[in-house]
Amino acid sequence: MTGLLRVSVLVAFVSACASSKESSETGTQPADPDVSAPTGPEDEPPESTIAATALFDVTGGPYDLALAPDGRLFVSIEESRIDVWDPTTEWVEEHTRRAGSVFGIEWHEEHLYYTTSNHRQSGALLRLDGRDGTVLATASGSTLFREPTDLAVAPNGDWVIPDPTVGTLFVTAPDGTNVRMMDAGVTEPSSVACDMEAVYVGGIDGVARIPWPDGSPEVIDDRPVNGLYIRGESVLAGGPEWAVFEVGSQTAGMGGSEIRMAGRLIGDETIYVADWGGATVWAIKP
Repeated sequence: MTGLLRVSVLVAFVSACASSKESSETGTQPADPDVSAPTGPEDEPPESTIAATALFDVTGGPYDLALAPDGRLFVSIEESRIDVWDPTTEWVEEHTRRAGSVFGIEWHEEHLYYTTSNHRQSGALLRLDGRDGTVLATASGSTLFREPTDLAVAPNGDWVIPDPTVGTLFVTAPDGTNVRMMDAGVTEPSSVACDMEAVYVGGIDGVARIPWPDGSPEVIDDRPVNGLYIRGESVLAGGPEWAVFEVGSQTAGMGGSEIRMAGRLIGDETIYVADWGGATVWAIKP
């Protein structure tokens, strides 16, 4: 009986050694469910080559930006108001007070237009007349604006307004009438920009291009974005990973080492960027 036990132990030992040798020769290793696959360098954004300079700080979180023809830069403060920065004095001051939760702002035909949201329950498109807001639109039929976060003028003059809570694009006539909804092409659409031929919509899963007015959305970039701006023939975006970058291009972004969270952006010779991770508006000179 003792001899049989010794033989069994010897056979088990030889089998274990053979299994170990085979594993070593074939290069296979036991899987570790707690260790995820490493991320290759191609998955990382390339290092920014153009730095950003802090332009000014605001009290509260800067959300969106709009440029007036005279060079003044308007900044929506998500909590309550709109500020304005004057490049001649390099001074920022309140432009409106108690305007509600202001999100998107856009300068158009001598007026500042903006959107507001009341705790994602109701929202509106407004025109600023002096220091007071005139409501232009609040719903498409029975579907209320919930969180209209941006606005832009489409090639035919309509307003295009993304709403991530409703998950759609609201489209209105220039005076706020004839409100309708259309497919945004991305999930939780929150930003929008337009050129002479198309509307570009940004969401958490990329950017869609919609030939206007009857085209279908086509995703042209799968990176999440917070803001979009047409600069020449390029579509620029502000995002959580690549800072300021060109949509559809894998070239290095701008301002990545300085800006904590690139949000909305505007400007040609100088690109102004709202930092959603702080209280600063930045300037980039490409």
